[in-house]
Order: sequence, then C-alpha cells, then structure tokens
Amino acid sequence: MNPLANAGQRLVTIVDLGIQNILSVENAFRVIGASVQTAKTAEAIQNVHFLVLPGVGAFGTAQARLEETGLAEAIKKHATEKRLPLLGLCLGMQLLADSSDEFGHHLGLGLIPGKVVRLQDQSPEFRVPNIGWRAVIPTGQSVILPVEPSRRPVTSYYHVHSFHFQCEESKDVAGISNFGRQTIASAVHRANIFGTQFHPEKSQDAGLDLLHAVLHGLN
Repeated sequence: MNPLANAGQRLVTIVDLGIQNILSVENAFRVIGASVQTAKTAEAIQNVHFLVLPGVGAFGTAQARLEETGLAEAIKKHATEKRLPLLGLCLGMQLLADSSDEFGHHLGLGLIPGKVVRLQDQSPEFRVPNIGWRAVIPTGQSVILPVEPSRRPVTSYYHVHSFHFQCEESKDVAGISNFGRQTIASAVHRANIFGTQFHPEKSQDAGLDLLHAVLHGLN
C-alpha cells in the first residue's frame, strides 16, 4: 500500500493526558490522510467516533490521570456501550488490560481480559527494556495484521517497553513477537478494540500501513 493513500478524511481523536508526546502520532495519521483532533477531557470524547489512546511512561500514573479526568469511564463507555473504534498504542494498549504489576498493583480499563507483567531479562542480547525492531507474526485474528499470500507474513515494528500484556484468551492476540525465549503479544484485537505494543508511528511504512488498515477496518 502507498502510505500516502487518502484515508477518506476520517476524523481521528487522540487522547492527550498531558504526560505523553503525541505529536508523532498526530503526524502519522495526517500522513495517511486523516483529520486529527486531540481531547483532554471526558466531555471532549463524548461524540467522537475513532478514538486513539497513546501512552508512554508508567501504567499507574497514566491510569490515575484517566481516573482523575473522568476519561477512564468515558473511554469504557465509548468502547463497550457505544461499541465505537478504540486503538491503544504502546502503554495505551497495556491500559486496556484488567491490571498491571508495574511498580505495584494497578487496575486498568478492563476492556481486554489479562494482566501486564514485566519482561524477563535474557542475556546477553535480550535485556529489558525491549528496544528496537522486532518481527511481528500475525495470528490471523485481526484485519490489521492479515495473513495473506500477497502480503509478507512477518513485518518488523519498533518496540520500546519493559512490561507486556498477557491476554487471558488467545483469540484476543492479533500478533506475536519473540523476546528471546518469551513470546509476547505485540498486537491485540477484540471486536472494536485494537492495541499495539509497538509504536506504529515510529515504524515507517509498515506502521503507516497498519494505521491505515485499522482506520478502515473499524469504520
């Protein structure tokens, strides 16, 4: 796919918690032709369609900000009651889980069953954090990572993380990658909810292709 292909000027709303740099995410969606706006309050996402939850940093800090602002309940209503598209990126994907063990125990949004746990150091080449390009193998569970003869079955995306999402149900895992002897969920998908552990906005053409696919696949 040409990453500059027009996405039909569809409107993408990006949650801005004020603790993450979302400029690269905004730019990536603009490159594929989408219109972009940001939202910092629950009221600002009440009437939006395609919602993106990016994130970097600590799980507990981000979830606390979601709770303080009322965004947590608004996001859950968007995804479960209205059944509208939601895409979590990196920490945003982890926040979809029931809980996280990062620096204590923290409850998440509970949108995809599972928990977030720390990666295990594996010397010498696989040390935490997991930083760099990792091949992601589609499981065949999602339109954003299809298994097709015309498409390369394995594509690399840029990862930066120390914790990973352990899904309770394998059907929610859209793509996997290997971190030494560990197999991790690099992408998840349940109904109208998607998540990527990697940064599609930093993954060059492959990342733009994926954002284009999810933008069309959930509309």
